Amino acid sequence: MANRQFLLALLLAVLVAATASAQQAPRMLTAAAIDPDSVNEWATRASQMLRDGRLDIVRVDDDTMLSGRRHERLAQRYEGLPVFGAELVRQMDGREVRSIVGHIYDNVAASTKPVVQEAEAVRIATTSVGATARSRGVPMLGVLPTSTGFALVWRIDVRSAADQRRQFVNAATGVLERSDELIWTQSPQGVVGIGTGVLGDQKKVSVARGSGGFQLHDQLRPASVETYDFGGDFNRLFAFFTVDSTFTASDYGFDADNVWSDGALVDAHDYLGWTYDFYFKQFGRKSWDDQNHAIQTIVHPVSRDQAHDYGDFVFGQFVDNAGYFCCPSVMVFGDGDGTVFTYFSASLDVTAHEYTHGVTDYTSELEYHDQSGALNESFSDIMGTAAEFFFGQQGVTPHPPNWLSGEDIVLISPGYGRSLAQPTTGLFRQPDHFSLYVNTLEDSGGVHINSGIPNHAFYLAVHGGTNRVSGLTVAGVGDANIDRVAKIFYRAFTFFLTPTASFSDARNATLQAATELYGGSSNERQQVQLAWDAVGVR
Repeated sequence: MANRQFLLALLLAVLVAATASAQQAPRMLTAAAIDPDSVNEWATRASQMLRDGRLDIVRVDDDTMLSGRRHERLAQRYEGLPVFGAELVRQMDGREVRSIVGHIYDNVAASTKPVVQEAEAVRIATTSVGATARSRGVPMLGVLPTSTGFALVWRIDVRSAADQRRQFVNAATGVLERSDELIWTQSPQGVVGIGTGVLGDQKKVSVARGSGGFQLHDQLRPASVETYDFGGDFNRLFAFFTVDSTFTASDYGFDADNVWSDGALVDAHDYLGWTYDFYFKQFGRKSWDDQNHAIQTIVHPVSRDQAHDYGDFVFGQFVDNAGYFCCPSVMVFGDGDGTVFTYFSASLDVTAHEYTHGVTDYTSELEYHDQSGALNESFSDIMGTAAEFFFGQQGVTPHPPNWLSGEDIVLISPGYGRSLAQPTTGLFRQPDHFSLYVNTLEDSGGVHINSGIPNHAFYLAVHGGTNRVSGLTVAGVGDANIDRVAKIFYRAFTFFLTPTASFSDARNATLQAATELYGGSSNERQQVQLAWDAVGVR
């Protein structure tokens, strides 16, 4: 019997290997249909694929910027199963197709019968993350494009106290094909209190009455803003991320007299409310999901003094960091070590950065690796900067707006994390031209490194300047008009990009957005095009 089992296992391995060797590498088709001829061609193709089940409408978003438009996300299917990452976005104006963008595959071929069953796949997915890890949600069987072909996989979301990942387990062999990060870093009556932020600036604080005092629960906005104080208690944090526990009333930031002195809590609560206002006033967006989803955040997740007791990873993730955790949709702001960083919630651009990861999670779902991951990070940097300018121009921020990221929280030279104007400077030195793109296995393919390239394109389109590598000069629309370029990038990143988007896709999407918002011969479109040219993205 043992010999028979061995032979069967060997035969299965040979069959799997033979199937893999016979497969063709995925052949991706890129849709960048914005002119009438290509739109008609792709519209016909999409309609046929919808009829025969190779495409499926998975979401329809009303356009918040142009009346009467809607955006349909069409996910590719293979024999009823999703092809992960393959998606088109069809922009409709009534019954007229205005554009189709995205990526699909024309040579999908894979078995649809799993050898590795769901329970075993979950075990593999969770074990690879850690002993405390557990799956979240329902595992999904689908087809994953790989470098050598198409693999039938189980997609399983996993979370532990220290990590959250989307795991792709090969349903034939049990091999972990890919692992993506899901942590994207960096009715009582409403009452208004007074608080002092980390930088000593006074703010109004929208709160709610609670037992014996006041809670950081803003119910004056359509989406509630809920700020929770874990008091540096790692055990509470551990329980929240491993036992699917929910927040309780005792978790709210609390003050007895409504005069708030904990600057980290004050800043997190206020800046999240400001970010909601920025997105609504600039783009018509209602919270990160556009459905007024509650905005929840954890402050003081782990104390500075005790964090090292739990290891360097915990310190790096929950003290010297801020992050958006997709499952559930919650932000976490570390206290900083007090030497390199102060409290991460003290920075409006950092807060808006993490909030924007939530917007991406509910729109383009840019995969967090390589170019799509760098675009994910860049969009957050861009919107963080745009939010700072939005409020800075109103004179309500602690300092004038600038093109630096994290300047309020970095305590050592040069005093900021990233620069959109000069990406090669700052704590996190980044390339400023596509010829310097960093190919690496670290940092999920360099998502925090290569984001400097699209960041710099945004800066040039607004402020203007000369790229030091290409020598090309861009006039820019001027800092006073940053909102016009911000609307272009917002429209492009939320409506036109799909999960596997490249830098070139982002260029095409922003040009399309500029054309629709301001016209094909507008100065805004011209400056965006010149900016992408200057950073070497064609």
